[in-house]
Amino acid sequence: MVRSFVPAPVLAGALVIAASLAPSVVHADPPAAEDRIIVKVTGLRSDSGSVRCSLYDDPAGFPTDQKHVVARVRAVPKDKTATCIFKSPKRGQKYAAVIHHDENDDNVFQRNALGMPQEGYGFSNNVRPVLSAPSFEACQFSYGGGQTSLSITTRY
Repeated sequence: MVRSFVPAPVLAGALVIAASLAPSVVHADPPAAEDRIIVKVTGLRSDSGSVRCSLYDDPAGFPTDQKHVVARVRAVPKDKTATCIFKSPKRGQKYAAVIHHDENDDNVFQRNALGMPQEGYGFSNNVRPVLSAPSFEACQFSYGGGQTSLSITTRY
């Protein structure tokens, strides 16, 4: 039986070289720093309060149930516009966005006695509701990665 002796520094060097030659592991489609959905809100009647933007990924409870909101952003209006930026959304997902111009900044969507909106609102795809809130399917858009920009015109 022949035994050979390999000094520890030589063995460590051989392991470092072997590790550098091994293929690196690449994860499929990691979120990039530029992955975002930008919602430009136009048509505000004032710069009062704030604009609250909500992003849904499921038709359940759309557009009123806050339990189904996957992301929220608050923006301060300037020159009767506002911009909400949703960072790192999931790629390959269908989303729908809802905006609310909370003019008195009380975090409540004001309605009159008949249930009609008293504050500004809007939906992705600029869907105009008729007699009831629009469906998720009417407002949905696909997000494939990178930067996606939407424009929503506020309705009063």
